Amino acid sequence: MNLSNSSSLNFLDLPNEILLLIFNKLNTVDVFYSLIDINDRFNQLLFSSLDISHLDMTTMSMESYYDCAFSIDDALLARIYKELSPRIPHELTQLIVEENSMEYILKNTTCPKLHSLSLVNFQEETLLQSLTGNSILRLLLAQQITHLTIDVPYDPQIESYEVLSNVFPLILSLCERLVYLNIAQVYSDRNAFISTDNLSPLNCVPTTLTTLKINVATFDDCLYLVEYLKSLSTLIVNAKKIALKLTNIRNTVNNN
Repeated sequence: MNLSNSSSLNFLDLPNEILLLIFNKLNTVDVFYSLIDINDRFNQLLFSSLDISHLDMTTMSMESYYDCAFSIDDALLARIYKELSPRIPHELTQLIVEENSMEYILKNTTCPKLHSLSLVNFQEETLLQSLTGNSILRLLLAQQITHLTIDVPYDPQIESYEVLSNVFPLILSLCERLVYLNIAQVYSDRNAFISTDNLSPLNCVPTTLTTLKINVATFDDCLYLVEYLKSLSTLIVNAKKIALKLTNIRNTVNNN
């Protein structure tokens, strides 16, 4: 390369093959935000050649640790859906959505190859509504999804998660093919997933589940999971507090 001419190089001058390699390394939404309508050539590349088998429809802004926004502008979301919808059913295998983009991407669309789904920044009530009736989300969980991530925002001002106590049993009772589950939410000192009553979500865990990744409040919760989910081959736990009574350790050792 002639370095003396490097100042004249322009991103727009790159060949299509290089541009596509760059596009496919970036978040889908970021690519559309940054490059849509630059020129006709870029639009054709974006909408006809971009790999959408792994589609991430989230973009994040953060004002504080507890104040994150993942939503996409409605106008851009509508255009992305309009341009990509003919290809989504045939190509999509992995999808990351927040509640607003899910309405577009999964609206009246069947995705027979979709097996990995991440639900990001869903409000508890919205998630529960999406799991009832004959919704597309409910059908996907029941028939196709093997890898599931659930990320519900943590609000330190709320003292209980009654809705989530209903959401998790419902999800687990639907997911007959689930092999990987990631509960990405931080529960603080309460936990809607771990409970000792008869309504515990653990009573609904599918026999196919082999990998669980979860945040828990204490190390006691970790031991409870180990005791209850003996069929797991992989358990990844994020414990907020490492506090354990010696009696619990002895009981756990004796039980094994």
